[in-house]
Amino acid sequence: MYRGARPIGARRRSRRAHGGELRIFNRLGIAGVGLIGGSFALAARRAGLAREIVGWGRTRENLDVALARGILDRADVRPEILGGADGLLLATPVATLASAARAASSHLAPGAVVFDAGSVKEVVVAACSEALAAPARFVGCHPIAGNELGGAGNADPELLRGSTCVITPVAATDPATLARVRRLWEGVGMRVIEMAPRAHDELLAVLSHVPHVLAFALTSLLADGEGAVHPDRIALAGPSFRSATRVAVSSPEMWRDILLSNRDAVLEVLARFRGAIGELAAAIELGDGAALERAIGAAGARRRAVERSAPGARADEVRVDAAERGLRGTARVPGDKSISHRALLLGAIAHGLTTVSGLGEGEDNASTVRVLRELGVRIESEGAVARVHGRGFEGLREPTDALDCGNSGTTMRLLAGILAGRPFVCRLDGDESLRGRPMRRIADPLALLGAKVETASGRPPLTVEGRVLRGTRVALDVASAQVKTAVVLAGLQAEGRTVVSEPGSSRDHTERLLPAFGARIERPEPLTIALDGPQSLRGCDVLVPGDPSAAAFWIVAASLVPGSRVLLPGVSVNPTRTGAIDVLRRMGARIEVLARAPLGDEPVADLIIESAALSAHDVAGEEMLRAIDEFPVLAVAAAAARGTSSFRDGAELRAKETDRIAAMAAGLTRLGVAIVERPDGLDVTGGRLGGGEVESRGDHRIAMSFVVAALVAEAPVTVRGADAIAVSDPAFLETLARLRGGAP
Repeated sequence: MYRGARPIGARRRSRRAHGGELRIFNRLGIAGVGLIGGSFALAARRAGLAREIVGWGRTRENLDVALARGILDRADVRPEILGGADGLLLATPVATLASAARAASSHLAPGAVVFDAGSVKEVVVAACSEALAAPARFVGCHPIAGNELGGAGNADPELLRGSTCVITPVAATDPATLARVRRLWEGVGMRVIEMAPRAHDELLAVLSHVPHVLAFALTSLLADGEGAVHPDRIALAGPSFRSATRVAVSSPEMWRDILLSNRDAVLEVLARFRGAIGELAAAIELGDGAALERAIGAAGARRRAVERSAPGARADEVRVDAAERGLRGTARVPGDKSISHRALLLGAIAHGLTTVSGLGEGEDNASTVRVLRELGVRIESEGAVARVHGRGFEGLREPTDALDCGNSGTTMRLLAGILAGRPFVCRLDGDESLRGRPMRRIADPLALLGAKVETASGRPPLTVEGRVLRGTRVALDVASAQVKTAVVLAGLQAEGRTVVSEPGSSRDHTERLLPAFGARIERPEPLTIALDGPQSLRGCDVLVPGDPSAAAFWIVAASLVPGSRVLLPGVSVNPTRTGAIDVLRRMGARIEVLARAPLGDEPVADLIIESAALSAHDVAGEEMLRAIDEFPVLAVAAAAARGTSSFRDGAELRAKETDRIAAMAAGLTRLGVAIVERPDGLDVTGGRLGGGEVESRGDHRIAMSFVVAALVAEAPVTVRGADAIAVSDPAFLETLARLRGGAP
């Protein structure tokens, strides 16, 4: 019987729970014993992560259920029940998390760790950190699991297992506390990832918050003019409607709080959604079947990617059979990644609005958008269009946490040049692949201008301490468009003249794009750029052509599969990017180039590829440099060609997303191709490709190259790590399926 301050019941437990060697807390408190709080408590108890689990909740009835089910040892409707707890999970509604933290604070043990389960993070982390006496002990968390049910009666110890928990540390977060919380979530069977609070909120707006809004809105279509729903209106409601509106029965109070707490991100995503709906509506109104088919196909590819990423699914694997007939139709390649990166970055440091159309929609360009937003840049994106509201170099703000560049080396290297002259310190990090790539080639040239860029033994993460920069002459050791651009971006902020020269030719997109933003640059001699700083840029409109590196996969595929004819419209034919086309033509490829009006200063063409018998060709020197990114798929072309091809002067390939020389050597060998691996390339003896399993090693170009190889293999090819394809072309597999079907 409940009496005043006495706890509601108590369950005796031995001092050492089973699996006690994993114990993380002595007394774990749960504030809000609903579906998530109760499921977490059950899973933590089963794993032996706490000696005692106590609960604080709003209603006696729900706490009685939790006690009866063995979720809690003790419980009360007053926060005093948390007395002495060295760990506390805040699992109350989002709007009450901070007040719950404040009420619990004085009852916790000294040094107690507090973490939450809210689905909104930026406002919650700030408010909870302020509410606690020791904010460094708070860690924002979001276990992405659950259903439309609630209460302790629906708690399930298996609810969290196999799902993802996002942890959102900030600069003040205590590292030991962070590690302790990570072990706890991993201890209940969750996969743990870290990201900045704002990045979490932007992503969850897309993946959860706006889908709920759409479900709420969609059900309104069932009502008549008076708001009533009659049986005849729901008689035909089938699986599609029921699936799309399943979450509409969620708690009104909870979702009111979530949507208002994440207001800005939700409104931005809704604006993007209205744009996508508008495009579909326009295609329907105009009777544009091809546009509808492309949109639906791309949507299907993205939805299948979601299915492959579900717990228990093999997200990293795709099986590809040989093509039974020629590839026919049109393949629209994504916007050029290199130009997209530069347009976004220049727009961010310019004054005024920059509109980027044809933006690459892969994960690399998304990384650039994400880090710029973390630096305070307002970016509105709708599909392949981004509107960047720049406020100049001085408009960039110090981020609250490390900037996550994902898998994008371009993002990291170019951003280092921008941040080198800003009056704050930034940490640039990325995924495991990016952490293995060389960065001293950026740090050393920037140091010549007075920048301070620290690396981890020459590799990421980078720490960039902004300083006053002075122009100087920089002679690069390697021909690299990324390093060259980083120095130029630093030079735009430097006092005096900056001159950067390369030992060989590299991509010149930066030089072509800067004048459109009002920059004054000179090319006093070949392979040299000069500029006087500081300079102020102004926003402009940028049209991004198709990515020639992405086009190379379709050029090789259409060349190899007999009976193929594929059109690639609007592809960049910048002379620094056509190395793969030149190589394939020398191998005998039939590639027709139909020039179109340039986009800005970038030459553009439609490419028509017809199947052809290829012969071996040796690639080295400048030709290898101009085709360096296309090496993996060129190696596939060589494996299907007559004779032995030699690739040389490509040592740089060892330091890409993976060691591309080793990855292609291993994969082609597994497919029965005779390979000789060299320090700077391969010898490939063509003729036949067998089937088997190959590894992408997390590299998008390796994965797509082996998909192309499978089209002419004698048996099916299974590509592991195929999820990496989304880094550059999320619709790649869907486009392939359409071309195999001969659709236009």
